[in-house]
Amino acid sequence: MFFAFLLLVSQKLTHISLLFMAGFVSLLSTSEPIAKDDDKATATTTKVSSLKGIDVSRWQHEVDWHQVKEADITFAFVKASQSDCRQDPYFERNWQETKRVGIKRGAYHFFIPTVPAIEQVKIFKNLVRLEAGDLPPVLDVEVAAASVSGEQFREQIRIWLEAIEDHYGMKPMIYSNQNFYRRWLKGHFNDYSFWIARYNTAQPVLHQTDKWAFWQYTDRGTLPGIKAAVDLNFFPGDYETLHALCQPELPAPKEDLLQQLKHRQPLP
Repeated sequence: MFFAFLLLVSQKLTHISLLFMAGFVSLLSTSEPIAKDDDKATATTTKVSSLKGIDVSRWQHEVDWHQVKEADITFAFVKASQSDCRQDPYFERNWQETKRVGIKRGAYHFFIPTVPAIEQVKIFKNLVRLEAGDLPPVLDVEVAAASVSGEQFREQIRIWLEAIEDHYGMKPMIYSNQNFYRRWLKGHFNDYSFWIARYNTAQPVLHQTDKWAFWQYTDRGTLPGIKAAVDLNFFPGDYETLHALCQPELPAPKEDLLQQLKHRQPLP
């Protein structure tokens, strides 16, 4: 009898433990990724500040940006151009509306390796006018061509990046997905930040000399104001850190010497 009683108590405790663990796991479940580094685990847990954003193109059609803003979206990357002749039909509207509702905006260009990079620079420059507070320009690199070697491919990418930096006065970023990055870009552009698409709960894995600034963690997001699926992105920092990446305020132009003399001694 005594041993039967002990067995019953043991079974009850096991059942309670399983219920507790199941409840604990359910509390940890989340639809958004948590940036973590398994190789650097510590005894204490610190809450990491992060921001959520999206990227859009013609595939999202006409976006209600007011509703998107209300859904706690802080930043958005907007497709401007592709190759040397294709403007996204919704670029102008998306570019103006993101600014109007107070969402940090950035523009990106979809790179085609068989088209000379300098021609792809021209279309982007003609379309995109950066203002103070805008995010860096982005080069979307996710297609290769059999007729273009890896070395030639990377050379054309660098031509675009350097020309855009020279024009806007700020260093652009590179967008790619995890597998494409590993094959074509890994370790070759350590002076640029990456925006990586990895549809996983684990953060992007980059070469030790590379760094990622944005993580696209799904292409099947749903948001009020957007009727189609949309890419969702994660920024591992607070708003001040995000703002530090943006185009700075331009200094007020200094008056030339003639204007200063006019103020001091008006002409008759």
